[in-house]
Amino acid sequence: MVLSALGDLRKCLEFAEEIGNVEYVDGADPHLEIGALYELSLQEERPPVIVFRNIKGFPPGHRVAVNVRSSKVFDGGEEGLEKVQVYRKHRRKKSDPIPPVIVTQGPALENVLEGDKIDVSAFPAPKWHEDDGGRYIGTECLVIVRDPDSDWVNLGTYRVQVHDAKTLAVFIEHGKHGDVIRRKYWERGKHCPMIVTVGQSPVLGAVGPATPGPNVSEYDIAGSRIGRPIEVIKGMHTGIPFPADAEIVFEGFMPPPEEVAVPEGPFGEWPGYYASSTRPEPVLQVKAIYHRNDPIIVGAPPMKPTLPAFHQGTSGSSYIRAAALWDELEAAGVPGVKGVWKMAGGGPRFINVIAIEQQHAGHAKMAGLVAAGCGSNAYLGRIVIVVDDDIDITQPAEVLWALATRWDPKTQTDIIDACWTGYIDPVIEPERREAHDLTNSRIIIYAVRPFAWKDEFPKVNVVSPKYADEMRRKWNGKLSFLTRTKDR
Repeated sequence: MVLSALGDLRKCLEFAEEIGNVEYVDGADPHLEIGALYELSLQEERPPVIVFRNIKGFPPGHRVAVNVRSSKVFDGGEEGLEKVQVYRKHRRKKSDPIPPVIVTQGPALENVLEGDKIDVSAFPAPKWHEDDGGRYIGTECLVIVRDPDSDWVNLGTYRVQVHDAKTLAVFIEHGKHGDVIRRKYWERGKHCPMIVTVGQSPVLGAVGPATPGPNVSEYDIAGSRIGRPIEVIKGMHTGIPFPADAEIVFEGFMPPPEEVAVPEGPFGEWPGYYASSTRPEPVLQVKAIYHRNDPIIVGAPPMKPTLPAFHQGTSGSSYIRAAALWDELEAAGVPGVKGVWKMAGGGPRFINVIAIEQQHAGHAKMAGLVAAGCGSNAYLGRIVIVVDDDIDITQPAEVLWALATRWDPKTQTDIIDACWTGYIDPVIEPERREAHDLTNSRIIIYAVRPFAWKDEFPKVNVVSPKYADEMRRKWNGKLSFLTRTKDR
């Protein structure tokens, strides 16, 4: 049932209801109220799916669903690094991709609107945060483009703002795949064909923000995840394939910004700030809307990364990105990697912790330098911490202890300049932001026993695991605290 829910949004919501993990909200206002209730739900480690229906000012059947992928529906009970390993297993399936299959019919074609019937504002796009510059219909959306030099169809997740009845503003950071592809069209003097979907299966919602590498279609990865091809329909105007069961699809073309650009933002982003401000951004000029009857917008707007659902529960993309970084470290030949973790408070990118079993001189530096610059971790990083494998990297206190006792700031630190960042980076000065100088520095901290004398490093003052197990066996059932600590 879980696999079926992963491949079908409506089955996912049905399953959430069956297990008692969905709450319905009637009559909420898309102006701030939906966003506020969503943020409050993230105070729980594992928030329920929330379906907003009978939304103020919109037809009763139009709905907004949040917490779709972060609810208990897809929670297998794994914790910590075990959960990261689950995502690594999913990533390995890209080596056995299942390409999409083109069909001519599907639920997305229940309503097809063109010409004067196009009205983007007819759907309940929320104003999620108090200081947002407008209504954002795309938060967990798919922005779909095709590389003009190949058959590569790329799916990305970028924020999408409603501008007017026939125009969407799409914010894509410089260097992202969607940006690279659209610039190829602009360099040829063409408008970039583009499709935006704002309600799709959870598996597509998961692969949209992933980083599988160039020339790898997220459709293929999604198919491998669910064991069957994703059914897609070719757009009438662009020929770009979109999911046949998508809830709402916007098809059109994006002119170069020199030709058409509109004010976009500000928007509260995942670092927890309104860093990208308001700036002219390219637009999608909508030529067709396809939507299901009673469509569902899937929302996953970014929120402050210190909320419990992000750093303790199942929400956010930290597990996915930790899995990607672990894979890339091993692919680069870094031996002895025992764990990769995204530390609480840093969101999915800022604070990366890597545990290694040191095998040779320079091993820690090798791991740190690869982590600071590899594909999945190159954009908007800040801190890389390398620790020994006796550190539980899922526990902030353990990591801080390693920093306090094994790290010499003068001799065990690297600072790397001119790294890739973006407009949403809050520490970029206004002058550099306006000059499009989108680079930052990274710190790599080697909080490990120095390899040259690691065997002489002071011994840790702790009960040995072997003796601790002996004590548990001896006193089991007689002391309640042993039961509470047996799995630590």
